[in-house]
This record gives sequence, C-alpha cells and structure tokens, in this order.
Amino acid sequence: MKPKIENLVIENFRAIKKMELNGLGRVNLITGRNNSGKSTVLEAIRLLASKASLAVIRSILKYREEIIEPIFGNIKPIEADGSFYLTSLFIGFPKFSEKLNSIVIDSSGIDYNMKILIKPTWLPVTEPQKNNDTIQDLVQLRVLIGKRPGLEISINDTPHMVPLTDSIWNSSFDYWSSSGYEKLDEQPMPCLYLSPVGVDIPGIVGQLWDNVALSELEKDVIDALKIIDPKISAISMVGEENSAIGRKAITRAEGMSRPVPLRSFGDGMNRLFQMILMLVNAKGGILLIDEFENGLHYSVQPKAWKLVFELARRLDIQVFATTHSWDAIEAFQEAAAEDPEEGVLVRLYRKDDRIIPTLFREDELAVVTRERIEVR
Repeated sequence: MKPKIENLVIENFRAIKKMELNGLGRVNLITGRNNSGKSTVLEAIRLLASKASLAVIRSILKYREEIIEPIFGNIKPIEADGSFYLTSLFIGFPKFSEKLNSIVIDSSGIDYNMKILIKPTWLPVTEPQKNNDTIQDLVQLRVLIGKRPGLEISINDTPHMVPLTDSIWNSSFDYWSSSGYEKLDEQPMPCLYLSPVGVDIPGIVGQLWDNVALSELEKDVIDALKIIDPKISAISMVGEENSAIGRKAITRAEGMSRPVPLRSFGDGMNRLFQMILMLVNAKGGILLIDEFENGLHYSVQPKAWKLVFELARRLDIQVFATTHSWDAIEAFQEAAAEDPEEGVLVRLYRKDDRIIPTLFREDELAVVTRERIEVR
C-alpha cells in the first residue's frame, strides 16, 4: 500500500524558499542540524492535511510564541511599521505592504493530492468594521475606502478569503469563499502532532484514550508500554475533565497492590504512551512526531520504531518524525530493514539561503549506519 504523500513541494514557507521531497515512504525520519527546517516540514504537512485550518495556524503560532492570545483588548492586524501577526509564516518576515510570494504546499500521492496557497491581500468590507481604534493609520485609510487586511487561501485552486481580525481566534470562524460560506476547519484526514514536550492541551489525552478504550487498539497501547516495563497489564483514565488537575492515566502492574499514576514510571513511559496513543488515533491518516527520541532510552528505541512501522502498515498511517539523535537513526534503520519499502530517512542541509534535502531508502540507510556517515 502506497503512502498518503509520496511527493511534497514547499515554497516560501518560513525559512524554506523551495524544497521538493520526492519518493517519501510510509515512515519517514527527518534529520538535520538546528535551524535546518525539520519542524517547518512538519508544520507544512499540518497545514496541508488540515486545508490550512485556522485552528492549526493558531496552534503553530502559539507553540512558537509568535502570537499571544489576547486577554484584554484586541489583536492589531497590522502594526505601525507594516508588520502583521502572521508574518513569521512567510519567508523573510515581510511587511504586509510588500509584494509577497504565496506560501505553496503541494502534495501528490496514490490517494491524496492537495495544493494550498496562502497570501496576504486586501478584502472588501462586507460588514461594519468594529474596534477601528485598534487599527493603525494604514489600515484605517483602507477601511475608509472599503478595504481591510486579510488572507487569500486557495485550496486546489478554490480561493477562500479570511479577514485578519479577532475572528481568527474563534474556532468556529468560517472562511468566506467565492461559493459562499462553508466551514473548512474540518480536516480531510486525521493528522495528529506530538510536540517535543508532548501533549500540553488539557483533555486531549483523555479524549484520545476514550477513542480506543475497550477496543483492539487498547491492547496495542498497552503492548507499547511493555517495551519499557513488561509488568504493565492495564491502563485507565480517572478523574474529571473539568477539575483542577483534569484526568490522569493510571496503570496496573504485576507486583503492585494498587493502580499507580503512569507518570510514576518516568518521562519515557509517558512519552511512549502519548506517541502510541496518537498513532492508533491517526488510523487512515498522518502522525507527526517532533524529536522522536525525547525521553526514550536508546535501548527501547528499536522496539518502539518496530511497533511504529507495524502499526503504520496495519492501520494505514503515514508517519513523519524528526530527530537529532544517532541512536534514533540506528534504531530507525534496524526497523526499516524489516520493511524495506516503508522507511525513508530525509536529511536537511542548509547551504547559504537554501535548504537542501537528501533522501535515503533502506539500502542506502544501511550503508549510512554501517559506515557511521554523518546525517544528523
């Protein structure tokens, strides 16, 4: 079975001027030095899979602390110097008034072909403008002549207009398209993202667990935890979602008289729990893992990767992970050797203002690890 995304093109997104990744696998490990664009590739895939969902854009900006959700007052769409609060998504941190190249994210595959373009634009005012006192002179002038700042987001050549107002914080906000109003925050396929620090949004882990509890997939999650501690026999989520501490995972293990919090088993156990829980919830879709090795001892990584390969194949999931770790690369190669058609290593290398990718399939990856050729 072919992967969802076989070929990926990214243009004018963050530090990536243009990058083509051709021949991606079902399980892909992205390596490279700091600031080489590894996390940016994951962000591009998130935007692609979500059809440039406003919720995903908000999540990306908030995680990188590039925008702070207002507690009082309103966000200024454009500052006095012409900068705007989505500028970090565009190459070179441009000003709104500058002529900008569109962000382009384009994929092709056996069953998933998607192209999105994002560019700033001026939109006609179709409703009364509120809170004009928060908008700078440039924008006030445009409003007077019937314009306001916004984004044009094209999805497979269908344009959708998004005003740059406080409405972007509203998760139910709809794009205004040429065909009328339609909600586009619904993803065409599951796409889950595990950050380097894990899940930090209250309630998400509980929801993911509820999706698989008492199903065959629950056994897959428990089997994953046995990689670290074979004595674990069961897991449950307890507590109230709206309480001060929310729900927490507890586990039963041989030799223990009562269930104990999963966190008692250490950060590695919690990281593996979240990773595999997200993986089984991504059935039929995509899982993104930033810094795979975080919290995981080198000795458990080969088995963890083998389980990722097995579940990805069985549940029809495409996986993209990043790493700085040679241990993770060796463990990945070991698992890929058992599935020669599935694993691809993507090395990103920065040269001047370009980011150059090199892809290694299993046979080439075996040479890399055997000869210890530097690909991190």
